Amino acid sequence: MIKVLQVIGSMNYGGIESVIMNFYSHIDREQVQFDFISGPAPGRFDKVAESLGAHVYHLPVKSRHPLRYVKQLSKIVSENGYDIVHSNTNSASAFLDLWAAKRGKCKCRIAHSHNSSCIVKWQHYLLKPFLPLVVTDRLACSDAAAKWLFRKKDPYVILPNAIDFKKFDYDPQVRKTIRAELGLDKDGQEFAIGHIGSFQERKNQKFLVSLMPEILKSIKNTRLIFVGEGETKQSVYELCTELNVADKVIFLGNRSDVEKVLQAFDVFAFPSQFEGMSVAYLEAACSGLPVVVSDTIPAAAIADNIFRLPLQKDLWIDKILSFRNRERSSVLKSIADSEYNIDVAAEKLVDFYRSALKL
Repeated sequence: MIKVLQVIGSMNYGGIESVIMNFYSHIDREQVQFDFISGPAPGRFDKVAESLGAHVYHLPVKSRHPLRYVKQLSKIVSENGYDIVHSNTNSASAFLDLWAAKRGKCKCRIAHSHNSSCIVKWQHYLLKPFLPLVVTDRLACSDAAAKWLFRKKDPYVILPNAIDFKKFDYDPQVRKTIRAELGLDKDGQEFAIGHIGSFQERKNQKFLVSLMPEILKSIKNTRLIFVGEGETKQSVYELCTELNVADKVIFLGNRSDVEKVLQAFDVFAFPSQFEGMSVAYLEAACSGLPVVVSDTIPAAAIADNIFRLPLQKDLWIDKILSFRNRERSSVLKSIADSEYNIDVAAEKLVDFYRSALKL
């Protein structure tokens, strides 16, 4: 049994958290056991992780109490004898995780890059030169994410942000049910533009709101639907009011049934300013939706329904409108053997652990 301590920021419905929980749900748990280091507050994934046999440790916020964080993490690693400490990160703050792991006598210390930039850049550039001192192995969700965190000479392995694609297969009956729940077809067939993601500046939800006045000129019964919560949600709502489109925008908050909500959309729009490899748009693509994403996001060779565009309003408006009468169908056959299939990726992760430990 390989004992792995996964270090993540929280146990809520964030991108990194969803990716790691997806791996743990599908990995061979007779070979690999996960435990988790999280922030101070319990999250939505705590009970799920515990039901799968994991223990969740809640530590102080790393950026606010770095020395206390390192001390507590070192003690956990030392007392439990983990074979691997796996730090999942957007920045070189992974140094603190892996420094603590090294102090706790863990010999295999993995830095896993999940993004191609971060918000607090000064911290990243301050700590990046020290990261090679504590890392033994490297993973990244894309080449762009690897270039962001690692040096040019550092070897790394690409582990895609894989998903359980079968959950997202297009289902006309589920579509009908969810659209009725959301009231999308009360006044005729509504054209639904969907977006799933936490409300942050980098997710760029305001860009989508800014498109609505022009889109509504062509399709009056358009609805823009947001799934998620976050710090910029209020400002996005205020922009909706400012542009007189508030009655055309639906805020669903966090949902645990994303695979069903996706069925209700007609197009998925994801104008993020930077990502390592977004799970949200992979899930949307697996559901058979046309997916419009910013060209700042790494390309995913998963299906032919992903369209990458620069963040220019006219291009996005034209592309979104082009899907008004698009027929939707299953794309599972093209995905089954893909590296984005969680069953394939979970086996790759186990092989990576065994290789790192020289088993």
